[in-house]
Amino acid sequence: MFINEKKMAIEMTKKFAVAAHKFGTQEYKDLQEVRKDYPSYKEVIVTRKTTAKKDNFKGLTYEYMEKYISSHDEDGKIMAEYQDLRGLSERAKEALAEPCSYLEMRAWFLKTYPAIAKFHEDREKLLAA
Repeated sequence: MFINEKKMAIEMTKKFAVAAHKFGTQEYKDLQEVRKDYPSYKEVIVTRKTTAKKDNFKGLTYEYMEKYISSHDEDGKIMAEYQDLRGLSERAKEALAEPCSYLEMRAWFLKTYPAIAKFHEDREKLLAA
């Protein structure tokens, strides 16, 4: 709930408004208190725009990571590290290591290969233009 003095309105989300119109809820009590302080203000239901972060790395699958590493890893060290992190290597299996989550793997991959992160950023800029 937000008091908009410029518009002389009590602004609230639809979810808050539904709860505020049920007697005895905390939202109801809060709205009644605000009405006492601002009796001439009107109630307005507002929709707040959320800026959902867009996933710029769509298609960055484990399969893609493995193909990319295979084609750019000459000595096999990075693939061995990848296998350890995924819990797929013999060393990881012996240690009963839990595999890293996808988000952790993606962060590791983008840190290891910053050119991929730059490519996706540049592509997003082109699409936004």
